[in-house]
Amino acid sequence: MLVSVLVATVVMPAAPAFANPPERVPVRWLEGTRSTHVVHDGTDTGPADPAAQVTAQVFLAGDTWRLADYARAVSDPRDPRYGHYLTPEQTRTRFGPAQHRIDAVSEWLRGTGLSIVSTDSRAVVARGTVAQAAEAFGTRFRNYTLYGIPFRAAADPVTVPAAVGQDVLTVTGLTVATGPPRPALGTGSRKASRAAVGGAVPTSPCPDHYGDTPATDLPLAYGHPAQWAPCGYTPRQVRDAYGITGTGLTGKGVTIGIISIGNEINALPDANRFATEHGEPPFAPGQFTAYVPADAPPEEGSGEFAMDVQAAHAIAPEANVAFVVGSRARYGDDVLDSIVQIVDRRLADVVSGSVGVGATPGEAPDAIGAYERAFQEAAVEGITVTFASGDSGGGGIDGGRVVDYPPSSPWVTAVGGTTLAIGPGNSYRWEIGWATDEVPLSGDGTSWEAALPGYQGKASGGGTSTVFRQPFYQRGVVPASFAGSPAMRTLPDVAALADPDLCLLVGETEYNVDDSLSYQVSNGGGTSLSSPAFAGVEALLVQEHGPIGFANPALYARPRSAYHAIGDNPAGTPDTVAFAVVKYGYVDLITPGQYADSNLVYAPGYNTATGLGSPTRQLIESFRRHPRGS
Repeated sequence: MLVSVLVATVVMPAAPAFANPPERVPVRWLEGTRSTHVVHDGTDTGPADPAAQVTAQVFLAGDTWRLADYARAVSDPRDPRYGHYLTPEQTRTRFGPAQHRIDAVSEWLRGTGLSIVSTDSRAVVARGTVAQAAEAFGTRFRNYTLYGIPFRAAADPVTVPAAVGQDVLTVTGLTVATGPPRPALGTGSRKASRAAVGGAVPTSPCPDHYGDTPATDLPLAYGHPAQWAPCGYTPRQVRDAYGITGTGLTGKGVTIGIISIGNEINALPDANRFATEHGEPPFAPGQFTAYVPADAPPEEGSGEFAMDVQAAHAIAPEANVAFVVGSRARYGDDVLDSIVQIVDRRLADVVSGSVGVGATPGEAPDAIGAYERAFQEAAVEGITVTFASGDSGGGGIDGGRVVDYPPSSPWVTAVGGTTLAIGPGNSYRWEIGWATDEVPLSGDGTSWEAALPGYQGKASGGGTSTVFRQPFYQRGVVPASFAGSPAMRTLPDVAALADPDLCLLVGETEYNVDDSLSYQVSNGGGTSLSSPAFAGVEALLVQEHGPIGFANPALYARPRSAYHAIGDNPAGTPDTVAFAVVKYGYVDLITPGQYADSNLVYAPGYNTATGLGSPTRQLIESFRRHPRGS
């Protein structure tokens, strides 16, 4: 079991003590994962075919206790070992499994009739029939249906021989989807339902900044005219607003790793075209490197990961970018594969991930133990890892509150989202947690279609983990009312602009309705943008300070004044902030900061939408080894 010294413990069943060692022991990292969710909540449809093929990834533990201890030490500015990072080779030698333990796991698997596909210091991959896997892992295999998706699953707790129990971190590949989901039944999207609205649609004047273009041609909002929102910010505007301009920092000499699960071949051409057309430096030769596995087909349409590249480049235009595409071929998990590539080869100084792989409780990936090991290895190697906190507010499964994973890992900097207003002269005007309500203009244009603030929209992900204990760096900073009792990991940690109605412009090659491709410029958004944007800020910190590794202990040690104070925005007052945008040819009124509607909680200093807050010039300057002018 991978137990972090940093988090004290993970809420899982403790290892039982036996007077006489048992013949088999449970694989405890599978408790509370998607596999158990399928078995506990799915519909059993009968036994699995014993002759069907299974590919199992048996992840290896190595020296988990010493790894976690050293990861904390090099990450804590108060520890004398702070910043004493290791190379990937040193990390494997000190904390990876010994070769004879890898061999012991391989021999056990072969002894059950499974064939070995591959072995390395991270996992032994084996393949065979369901019957052979049942013997190897001490479980029956049955078929289930959950949310309309068919699965083959390990029906009983997965066990391994006691002789290799300490060597096995977790096992994946036993529970897998075996077919596509059932087509969903619905009544059409909101966009389709609005197609019948008639009347002339007011046109946005698309001001280049926020705050002095009242929408006098629209109905009042909260007793006063709403503001027309800019139709997107340029990179220079965002750098100016966050105090980056004038620092002399551009990310030069630092590499930002972008975790990708799609080979978006136009990511670089799109970034260069957008930069050239908006007065920004395009990537220089050698500044962008794509790491693409042989089994990754090219994708002409740009999307999530091309946006990540542009967001990071907007904040740190001279930083190198490693675009690392993951594959399922090695470990059955493309996100994990991308992370492992970066860690094992130290391809980057700072890493941004904008794709979630599950949620806790109940929907964690089966490989969560392997993820935690990889994140600790990143910390040991001085690699900074950020992940988007999600776009669904506090979230919920069957009425229960959930948080996304990986951002809920205590070894990851979870980046939440804000609504950012940039005023004249690219001045920072205000920032509110991204949790928007919206309402469309009525068909005749004389009123809003519903009572304000309207319908719940998207929101920054955040909340409190039920899996990970509160890490040391959050103690005394996160309010006890958020952390709970016992105190648990709370997220996000920090934030940056994310509201797609008031956000950074990006240019991407996109599919049109006729399946043709064209390059289009529009607002990016979501915490999928805030994570690479904050990773860009971290690249500036690394440029000046040198590697900062796992950043949270240093970020939480900064005074509150190092972050922008994120505002509240109660609806229904004369001071309520609201702005108008045109989306899909219709006018919407946006009211940000509606935290409660998104299961988020606001409090000054720290909240579950934006964490500590967004970056300031003071935060950047605080990481200088020698303050300017000294």
